[in-house]
Amino acid sequence: MKIRLALLLCLSLHLVPSQAQEAIRVGVELQPYQPYSEVENGEYRGYARELLDAFAAEQGYRFVYTPLPVRRLLGDFLGGRVDLKFPDHPQWNADQKAGHPVRYSQPAAPYVDGVLVKPQYLGQGKARIRLLGTQNGFTPWPYLEDIRAQRIKLIQANQIESLLLMAASDRVDAVYLNPRVVTHQLRQMRLAPDTLVFDPQLAHVEDHYYLSSIHHPELIEAFDRFLERRAELVAAIRLRHGL
Repeated sequence: MKIRLALLLCLSLHLVPSQAQEAIRVGVELQPYQPYSEVENGEYRGYARELLDAFAAEQGYRFVYTPLPVRRLLGDFLGGRVDLKFPDHPQWNADQKAGHPVRYSQPAAPYVDGVLVKPQYLGQGKARIRLLGTQNGFTPWPYLEDIRAQRIKLIQANQIESLLLMAASDRVDAVYLNPRVVTHQLRQMRLAPDTLVFDPQLAHVEDHYYLSSIHHPELIEAFDRFLERRAELVAAIRLRHGL
């Protein structure tokens, strides 16, 4: 009887996928950034959570989400304290990542970063912008030359809400953020949706966020296959979150 039980136990262990036995630590950003993500009462939520959960469920992985401030997230990622990082981009912190074999997935989430102004300033061009607000950890790539030449002064804040109030009260001339995120935040603040509007005539970036890993390239390969094979599911998740 004991031999039979031992044999059954051994067989059951072999039937459990190896990746399900060990938690995969996913480093994510603590800052609220809906509709992409947010942390509420310690729970990671939003588009990124639904997408990654769908991938993990299909593959049998057990993901544990670790929300961290942006700078600490990078340090923990490079130090191997998290297995995956989302969001990420090859252009972000390239100097600090040098020497680390970071593997990036296929595009996982589309985004636009650009300049938002009060409606009366729409179409007035870059010349009127002297103070440009953005969130800590953000890099306004199209305006770096002007910032370095001191033609534009960059004002950074931890909270998007603070930046929007600064722009609405003319304490900064514009903000460089994601228009979808701004729209969501204005709604949360119970402000009119046209309090600040995206100016498409000003330089902006249209790109994607990626999933990345240093020590687990096989997870990135599996995620790429998931994005391709389950394209309809991914599209449905994006639609649900307004992306």
